[in-house]
Amino acid sequence: MAQYPIPQFIEKEGKIISFLTFRQFFLLAGGGGACLLLYFILPFFLFALCAIIIMSLVAIIAFLRVNGFSIITIFLNFVGFLTGSKTYIWKKEESSYPFKVLKRQEVKSIEEVKTPSFLMKSKASKLNEIKKMVELKK
Repeated sequence: MAQYPIPQFIEKEGKIISFLTFRQFFLLAGGGGACLLLYFILPFFLFALCAIIIMSLVAIIAFLRVNGFSIITIFLNFVGFLTGSKTYIWKKEESSYPFKVLKRQEVKSIEEVKTPSFLMKSKASKLNEIKKMVELKK
């Protein structure tokens, strides 16, 4: 049975020129090509301004990493977050007294409330009399 070597460190990109990876080299070459094209199209002052801006952006994209992620990945995640749907979850937090204090109206007793004259008062119920008879066993 033949043993085959297992590749190690497959997460790392291959280096082609000292510290440059394939991706970094082609990004810098593309930025340089764009600057070369602008050199023949624009006046020198405008070319110098555009070349500084383009090469700065290309260098940031090629070399800058934040928490192990490239700027392009971070930018695409940002755009995806802004355009994607979101789920909002509200967690109620208990607070000591979150509501406004309201004054309650005073409650009047039944005797204080005036009953209209058109209502007829009923006679005393016979239930009390029956209750007393049951309790006294008469």
